[in-house]
Amino acid sequence: MGLKRLSIRSIGAILFLFILAATGTSPLRAQEKAPWARIVVIGASVSRGFTVSETFGGPESKRLALDRYLDAALFAPHGPVRNLANAMFFMVPDDMGHTQIRQALTNNPTLIIGVDFLFWFCYGHGETDQDRLDHFERGLKMLESVDCPLIVGDIPDASAAVYRMLSPREMPSAKARAAANRRLKAWAAQHKQVTVVPLAEFMRLVNANKDLDVHGHEFASGTTRALLQQDRLHPNQLGCAVLALSIFDSFLAVHPGLNAADVIWDPEKVLKCTDHR
Repeated sequence: MGLKRLSIRSIGAILFLFILAATGTSPLRAQEKAPWARIVVIGASVSRGFTVSETFGGPESKRLALDRYLDAALFAPHGPVRNLANAMFFMVPDDMGHTQIRQALTNNPTLIIGVDFLFWFCYGHGETDQDRLDHFERGLKMLESVDCPLIVGDIPDASAAVYRMLSPREMPSAKARAAANRRLKAWAAQHKQVTVVPLAEFMRLVNANKDLDVHGHEFASGTTRALLQQDRLHPNQLGCAVLALSIFDSFLAVHPGLNAADVIWDPEKVLKCTDHR
C-alpha cells in the first residue's frame, strides 16, 4: 500500500504503535490500563434500569440499564461494562452497598460508576436531618475501600417524584440535601480518585424543563422533561443516553489527559447503538 493511500487515522495508529514500542508498552497493556478497560456499575434503580410498568424487572427495564448506554457511548476499545446495581437498593442500602462494592472490587475494575449509589443514604428512612447525614456518612465510608477511579452523583432534589415514586417521609429536607452535598464535595477533595457528577443540577434542569448542554450537545427549554419517565425520577431511553454522556463529560473534565474522542457525544447515536446490544 502506498503512503498516499494511508488515511490520517492509519498514520496515527502507526505512530502510536511506534511510541508504544519505544516505551516498552504493548497496545494490549495500554488498553488494560485505560479507565475504560473494566468498568463496573454499582447503585440503585436508575443504574439497574427501571420502569413502573415492570416493578420486578422485565425486558423494558433491561433496555433502561445504564451499562448499555455507557457501553454504547464508548468509541475506545473496552471490555463489557458490568452492572451490579439493584433496583431494590432502597430497601437495604447498607447491606446492598457493602455487597456491591465487594463484588465490584473482585473484578479488578479500572473504573467504578455509582451515579445513584449515594441517593438512598440520604433519601429513605430518617427521622431527623442528622439521622440522614449520619447515614450518608456511612455510605461515604463504604466507598473509601475503592482505590480505582470512582464516579458518584451528588444528591438531587427529587420532590417532583413525591406521590409518584417517593413518599413524603422518604424525602430529605433541602437543608439535609445541601449538607450532604457539602460533605460530599469535601470528601471528594480528600479522595483524588473520585469524580462527582452534578446529578442535582441535571435533575433540576430536567424537572424544570430548562435547557441542558452536555459536551456541546444542546437540548432546548421545553424539551428536557421528556428525558424522564412519568414518575419524574427515572430516565427513559434517551434520558439514559444523555445521563451516560453527562457521566463521561464530568469524568473527562477532571482528567484532561484522556481523549474526548473516546466517547460518542451524540445521544441519538448512542441510543441507536444500544439497539444492537
